[in-house]
Amino acid sequence: MEANIQHINVYDDGLIEMIVVCNSCKKQNVHTIAHASTKSNDKITIDFSKLGKRCCSNHGKPGKPDTMCCANYNLYQ
Repeated sequence: MEANIQHINVYDDGLIEMIVVCNSCKKQNVHTIAHASTKSNDKITIDFSKLGKRCCSNHGKPGKPDTMCCANYNLYQ
């Protein structure tokens, strides 16, 4: 995995928000995931196989393409 998960928020509607730090450039990324959890009464179940692969959102500094991060990582192991 090329990112460390800082924390996970699961909302009442089943929406998942994961805050991760890219190990390549150290940028904090926020990923919002829908359709990866189910709610039954007071229990929320997360299907980790649906979290999928993400990429770092560090687009670098304007005019300096060498500062862009293109790291891809899975949100689960």
